[in-house]
Amino acid sequence: MNYRSTTGFLAILFFLAFASCTKNQKNSTPKATISLSSSEVKRNEPVVATTNATSSNLVVRWTVNSAPSQTWLASSGNKSVFIFSNGGNFTITASYFTDSTTTTAFGSSSSQVSVSDSIYNDSSGQWASCTALLQEPITNSDQIFLTPVSYSDTGLTFVAHTQETYGDQYPHLDYMAMSDTTSGYGFVFATVTESPCGNSTGTPTPATSIPSISQLSQGTNNFTIDFHGTIYTGTITVTNSECTFQWNYTSGVVMSPLTIQKQ
Repeated sequence: MNYRSTTGFLAILFFLAFASCTKNQKNSTPKATISLSSSEVKRNEPVVATTNATSSNLVVRWTVNSAPSQTWLASSGNKSVFIFSNGGNFTITASYFTDSTTTTAFGSSSSQVSVSDSIYNDSSGQWASCTALLQEPITNSDQIFLTPVSYSDTGLTFVAHTQETYGDQYPHLDYMAMSDTTSGYGFVFATVTESPCGNSTGTPTPATSIPSISQLSQGTNNFTIDFHGTIYTGTITVTNSECTFQWNYTSGVVMSPLTIQKQ
């Protein structure tokens, strides 16, 4: 083998080794992923999504493939809290941007969550046995979101949650039925109860609860919410086939949907 042939052969070996090394370096770079506090939850049960992507200038924007009225989310950096009012299979996505002004993501990660038709009841587990519950007032800047989810012969059920977060152990949104039931239906929201006894979600979540009305009179009835001393009023019209709300508030106490079919 002459000198030129040997040189060319060594150059080819060097190129192949360099390409293999570069490929291995690319493959060794971990792909950003999303971890969930739970991938199988009930309606109104908070889900905490966390991405392992890190960068000094990284901006993370969170989305989910559902109607806005069916899902609530609150994001903070590499974490986001989701609450689903309807059952189904959903995809949570974190999109990554180089800065807050960029409109095109350079990458993304997704994770699947399955939401059952059952409604989350935090009083059935850790709340029932905890003897050190902590109660605090709802903050003045907070809002309540009400979603009617079930209308049947046994009554009407809502899922409710706050906009702001209160603790990392599934805080409970306290409520009472309006005392003057002769004038219609309604609830009073004033406090949140936290349990130091249960499992932690790893990040603060909204307070949730399941207000319900056990008996409904057909026809049009007053529907009232007392929140922070402010009275929100509307009506609920009950028929054999559906419940329809007249509710004109877009802040303070927000309700959606305004019509629910009888099951």
